[in-house]
Amino acid sequence: MPKSISPIELGKRIAAARKERNVSQEDAAKHLGVSRPTYIAIERGSRAAKAEEIISLAAYFGKSVNDLVSPRSTITEFAPQFRVTQSATAEPIVIDEAVGAFKQACNDYLWLEHALNAPMPKRVDIDEYPISNVAPAVIAEDIAQMERSRLNLGMGPIADLAGTLEAEAGIRVFALPVEEFRVAGMFVFNDQLGGCIMVNGSHPVTRQAWSLAHEYAHYLTNRYHNEVTVLIEYERKPKAEQFADHFAASFLMPAPGIRRRFNSIVQSRKDFSVADLCVMADQYAVSVEAMARRLERLGCLPQGTWQTLEDRSVSGKRARKEIGLDSRPPRRVILPRRYVRLAVQAFDEELITETQLARFLRCSRVEAREIADAASVTEEINVNAGGTYQLSLTFGDSIGPTRDDKEAA
Repeated sequence: MPKSISPIELGKRIAAARKERNVSQEDAAKHLGVSRPTYIAIERGSRAAKAEEIISLAAYFGKSVNDLVSPRSTITEFAPQFRVTQSATAEPIVIDEAVGAFKQACNDYLWLEHALNAPMPKRVDIDEYPISNVAPAVIAEDIAQMERSRLNLGMGPIADLAGTLEAEAGIRVFALPVEEFRVAGMFVFNDQLGGCIMVNGSHPVTRQAWSLAHEYAHYLTNRYHNEVTVLIEYERKPKAEQFADHFAASFLMPAPGIRRRFNSIVQSRKDFSVADLCVMADQYAVSVEAMARRLERLGCLPQGTWQTLEDRSVSGKRARKEIGLDSRPPRRVILPRRYVRLAVQAFDEELITETQLARFLRCSRVEAREIADAASVTEEINVNAGGTYQLSLTFGDSIGPTRDDKEAA
């Protein structure tokens, strides 16, 4: 029995692994060759598992022994909320793979924090915004502006939404490829993890940004309620989904900033063209359709403008290409910046191997090595005498006073 983990913690991990594999306690007991009460005692931690039992259970549940006994935090409760799109005649969606990938990413983040003794910095918690008995479009506009103010975003485009939500709101954001294309995004919230959001990395970049803002809306208003919401095409959306869509539009394209840019273009050119529409969409990292519909809602463009463009077979993707804007292919894997820094630091401190670093970073070993090398920066520093010297920097280097220094002062 490893000394680095208590029987209670090990029991929790064994129980979580069993449930992931959809195995009953009785079947697990038969596999070990023990009685069901004895197996239950192992999961409860009242009976310590033997080394050979740990090895046997790890293989049975499709886990490594390290997954069960390594000194790390592990997620015991994981019930993400989903936003998926499905037509009335579509085949049932398969979300198990997406959930597994999301959970593994969150577990990896917790492992790195625990291994490096670097917990997520505390953020100011905010209460959920109440949205009942209020028109979704109206309250979404108000909450979006309050959140932009709280996060110090101003009224312009958001250069790095994922990085902003992690740095300012403490949200862990992942973009991971999901084969089930109708899965747009999901989030989970609990006291152990805080808030975590995953969007489908197989979607276009503009769709990923929209999904991220949409899931953040759910976090702000309904973070403790676990559910799976399936959106059936051509049917009325639930109120919570209406709110989240309105919030995404208002948050990504704030009314004051959009009106100001639109009016500036019209005043300078005495016109507003399809090219101008595409450029604005590109600036705010949203689809051309989303920008057109936002301008319609704000009264900048006549109602039905986007429908007219569609009837004329105007494709946002084609229009962007014709005016020289990049098509922005999907960024299939996006990991939180802090997560990447922690993974490289763990590698620098020889807590993980290069192969493990590649797994943490969801890339090849060659790419992982390039990321690690880029993280070790060599700076040329000028000195008073006019000479220079080389300073090698790594993510793990301390540049501030230690706790002992502060206490001594």
